[in-house]
Amino acid sequence: MHIYLVRHPPPIDVDGLCYGRLDVTVNEKDIARTAESIFDQIPGQTLASARIYCSPSSRCMGLARHIASPRQPTAEEDLTEMSFGHWQGVRWDAIAQAEIDAWAKDLWGYRPGGGESAAMVATRWERWLDHVRRSDLGHVVAVTHAGVIRVALARSGQGNESSALGAHIPFGSVHRLDLGTTPGHGMRST
Repeated sequence: MHIYLVRHPPPIDVDGLCYGRLDVTVNEKDIARTAESIFDQIPGQTLASARIYCSPSSRCMGLARHIASPRQPTAEEDLTEMSFGHWQGVRWDAIAQAEIDAWAKDLWGYRPGGGESAAMVATRWERWLDHVRRSDLGHVVAVTHAGVIRVALARSGQGNESSALGAHIPFGSVHRLDLGTTPGHGMRST
């Protein structure tokens, strides 16, 4: 079984902003462009038969609908971006440096803005992954967010978990995880 994790298209008017779970706008042309890129990165036969999941965020839902058509994607709360608590909607340069430094010292345990820690996101990811392993026998595509993808890569067993949390996840990028259909089987990213 392969799980293809896809990051949503770039939102507009968010430069320098910690937007986290805020429902930010994505340009329709960027959705179409990103979908075309996805069609180039994931084999057509795989997309035609894969179960399509997504975060309920509109920036993910729009792309998921486009690549799932004529089917409907399944929205899953567990694929929602990390909550940045009171940091959401605040410019990164307006957040106290001491808070950013505290987060950098404890990437897994610190709760930025009083929101979620990476460990909390990992719990959601693992719950969703367990559901997928139990209910889907074929390939899966999940349109989600950089934070969820970073945690998934960290938990895939490839490399250092802390470095995976700092990985650059471009908009519209595809990350494939190979895993067995039953718990206990290894998982690796490609």
